Amino acid sequence: MPPMQLIVRLLSAMMAFLLGSQLAVCQASDYSFRHYTTDHGLSSDQTTCVFKDKQGYMWFGTVNGLNRFDGIEFKVYKRAKDGLPGNYIIGINQSPDGGLWISTHLGICRFNSASETFEPLPLPTQTDTRGDNDFVSGLVFDKEGYGWFASAEKLYRLHLQTRRLTTFPGISSDAHPLLMYLFADSQGQLWVMRAGALYRFNPDKALYTYVMGQDTQHPESQIHVASLYEDSQKTVWATTFEKGIMRYDTTKQCFVDEPDENTFVNTMVEDFLPDGKPVFWLGKSQKAAIYRPDSQQQTSFTYHIRDKLSHNGGDVIHLYRDGQTGIIWMATSRGIQKSDPFEIKFKRKLIPLPVDSTSTSEVLALYQNQVNRNLYWIGTTGSGLLEWNRRSNVFKSINGKENTPGRYISDVRQDLKGTLWVASEKGLYSCDPASNQWKHWNNPPATATGYSISTVFPDTKNRIWIGSSQDGVFLLNQETGKIQPWSLNEPLSIGNPLRVNAFEEDSLGRIWVSTSRGLFRIQVAQNRTEKIFLHSLDSQIQPSDRLQSSFKIDSKNRVWVSGIGFLAQADLNGRVNKTYTAENGLQADHVYSLEEDNSGGLWMSTDYLLHRLNLQTGEFTYFRKEHGLFANNADSQLRKDDKGELFIGFTAAFNHLVPEQLLYNKTPPPVVITGIKVDNKPRLPGTEHTLTIDAAENTLSVDFAVLSYHLAEKNQYRYMLEGLDDQWTKTENRNATYTNLAPGTYTFKVKAANSDGIWNEQGAALTIYKIPFFYQTWWFIILMVSVAAGILYGIYRYREANRLRLEAIRNRIATDLHDDMGSTLSSIRIFSDVVQNQIAPVQPEVIPILQRISSSATALSESMQDIIWTIQTKHDSLEDVVTRMREFGLKMAEAKQIDFRMQVSDTFHLTKFHVEHRRNLYLIFKESINNAVKYAQCTKITVDLAVTGKLLRLTIQDNGRGFDPATVRQGNGLQNLRKRAAEIKGQVTVHSAPGEGTKIELHTRITS
Repeated sequence: MPPMQLIVRLLSAMMAFLLGSQLAVCQASDYSFRHYTTDHGLSSDQTTCVFKDKQGYMWFGTVNGLNRFDGIEFKVYKRAKDGLPGNYIIGINQSPDGGLWISTHLGICRFNSASETFEPLPLPTQTDTRGDNDFVSGLVFDKEGYGWFASAEKLYRLHLQTRRLTTFPGISSDAHPLLMYLFADSQGQLWVMRAGALYRFNPDKALYTYVMGQDTQHPESQIHVASLYEDSQKTVWATTFEKGIMRYDTTKQCFVDEPDENTFVNTMVEDFLPDGKPVFWLGKSQKAAIYRPDSQQQTSFTYHIRDKLSHNGGDVIHLYRDGQTGIIWMATSRGIQKSDPFEIKFKRKLIPLPVDSTSTSEVLALYQNQVNRNLYWIGTTGSGLLEWNRRSNVFKSINGKENTPGRYISDVRQDLKGTLWVASEKGLYSCDPASNQWKHWNNPPATATGYSISTVFPDTKNRIWIGSSQDGVFLLNQETGKIQPWSLNEPLSIGNPLRVNAFEEDSLGRIWVSTSRGLFRIQVAQNRTEKIFLHSLDSQIQPSDRLQSSFKIDSKNRVWVSGIGFLAQADLNGRVNKTYTAENGLQADHVYSLEEDNSGGLWMSTDYLLHRLNLQTGEFTYFRKEHGLFANNADSQLRKDDKGELFIGFTAAFNHLVPEQLLYNKTPPPVVITGIKVDNKPRLPGTEHTLTIDAAENTLSVDFAVLSYHLAEKNQYRYMLEGLDDQWTKTENRNATYTNLAPGTYTFKVKAANSDGIWNEQGAALTIYKIPFFYQTWWFIILMVSVAAGILYGIYRYREANRLRLEAIRNRIATDLHDDMGSTLSSIRIFSDVVQNQIAPVQPEVIPILQRISSSATALSESMQDIIWTIQTKHDSLEDVVTRMREFGLKMAEAKQIDFRMQVSDTFHLTKFHVEHRRNLYLIFKESINNAVKYAQCTKITVDLAVTGKLLRLTIQDNGRGFDPATVRQGNGLQNLRKRAAEIKGQVTVHSAPGEGTKIELHTRITS
């Protein structure tokens, strides 16, 4: 092999190398692939390696950048903008301490996931003047936890905690200065590959031991090693250019050739079939393959222009198996592709197109050969009848032979004797399996519209029923060879055709016919045909008898009939027990075919999605192109083989699956927060998933993802911000935005479900601290409250000092009035009484004057006592006012022998009174009592004083002679009452009538 060609092939092969061994589950055959390219956001279609980190992200290396994938979006890291040492990614691996190590053509680095930065590891080769020796191999880890990698000239051992490097000499190779690649197996052996040759390395002796492959010392070897792999049984495998895969024999202490195809294999990875048997995926040039060690068989997957889910046609550089999900990831020269048993649920098969056919070829019918169950008959609209050998995957056309059907085949069946019956545009055909001879049965006599077969049905009595597309039902008499019509008692005409859609046979041997005019039931022995009318108990849903499109009798003798917008389940008498519409899960208007599986499900091919109805729960499951179907619209027949496998046809293709082997992803998916923006600027969270937002920052945006790679577009999300949201928000977007958050602590929570509806209830969380402005902080609020309290206290102290000063003045005035004015008035009254007694015998005419002087002095003294009582601060309570009022009232009433009663509310003694209120209230009371005693000629006075909150109500009522307010002259008494009431912002009302007494009411608000 020329040196330069070898270098190119080795570089391509060595990029495929990856270490480790993980378990997975795959389907038995017929794999499909989903592709990711630069059209989806990948930085380059030339991919080099694949890795999944412990958090759940997928990482893809390319020749132009590093890619992190969350199932929907790619995040690209490059040298210029992100600090990656180089854009050509050679290897990706994760150390036991969780560090992600990236090997490039310009060195190696560790990715810090918290800061999303790259931490380069300084190497001696980066400080020299050479530019061709900075390539670094992928990092591998030995049993002791050391990391190992190599350059073109040196071997390095890395102490992960200290980052200290120990250098070992490389393998001399004068011919080709190529990069060395390393592999560490589970037994502690370190393997080194260089230029296609394989060596074992002893670190203690720094010694390389040749194993195999061509090098300068062994030029005769015809083996070039591409990569190594260790399987679950700890067997080491080598992939080679010339020998395919080779297995290391521990007994012989050498690699032995595995009997595969002995073609170039770039990389390999182990997988497991549902029965537990191991298989190996092989990465090759322009294709992938599966090798089964037990049978030594190999199946290749290549590019097919008609199948968008076929292999992309690129070289498979690296294979990676995800042990948690069962996905096989492939790095190829045309992008990333994956084989996912949870996503691609249907096996896919393309039928060959005839060379001379220009029209499309629809697969209308598929039937398993009951004689040789490895063969299947396929009826198409353009390719005629095909025989498919499933084991060899070979299609054989049954066209061109004598008496064979034409190119349009609408139905295929087989009777109890093994005879094949075919409904064709040319009529009815049969084939004897013993002689393989075909026969064309003569068409019946001319009918109203001509003869065209839509379906054929052999019953359990081996009678052959024929359904016409326009003329109803026919029955074949195989002894006479005649096809006779069977009357459904329906008129036939050109403008009113009678199309037969399907035949079914119930457990009683009765033949059921679904037609364009409804449902009919035939009892052959009685020569009886009856029309079965569907009748629903629900008056709002009455299935039409003329718009039925599909029909099925299931294993429990339930009749299923579909029409436009409905699916009805009835008994054998036509009574509908259940109807399905868009309201309870039916997502299609037209159901074309029905088939029951072996696990309690009813399958429906429809104009939108393939439906499965769980007959126990009544719940629908839907399947679409993303699950591997060739189209979302399936209008062909559903057929089931003897093992319960379902088949459904499409344009030049068909899908098939075993419903009982459907895989559902029941593992709750990891949920991660992928990005944070504050005021539209990226922000990294702090330690322990925390984020601090400044007071002036108003907008918070959080991106999140669920790291489930099975139909990631169907993943579901719910999020909430604790401290703001009261309930979860359901969304299809992977972003949540909040604006103008109030200062405080919040917790953003997000949970998600995979495409099969399995929720991760724990999800991911982010604690958010919104910093307040200084005027929103607790210390500022306390300071402002303290200042306000200080000001209020100062005002209080000032007013209190004024109050005390005024009270002192009032008390001094009251004392002065009592001591000076009071004693003087008392002296006048006493002196006038003494003079009156002494002068009475001498000058009796002076006595009246002296009596007036004494009375005036007495009255003035009493008034002075009232003034003193009013001014004194110790009488500021309402209780003091009530006491004085009661004393005055009793004194006045007793003098006239009047019954005096006073009622006071219980809360009056708690009320403090302003001096003006106290004075005016007392004077209003005093004036009213004086008037009642002097003028009312009453025998009873009642006083009622009530306090409600700050409202005071005083009522004074007598049973005297009363007066007419309209005719009496208004004196000073009533005017004084109203004036005093106005001074305390109150109101006095007087109610009186001749002979009915007088009632005076005062309403006022108390001020202390």
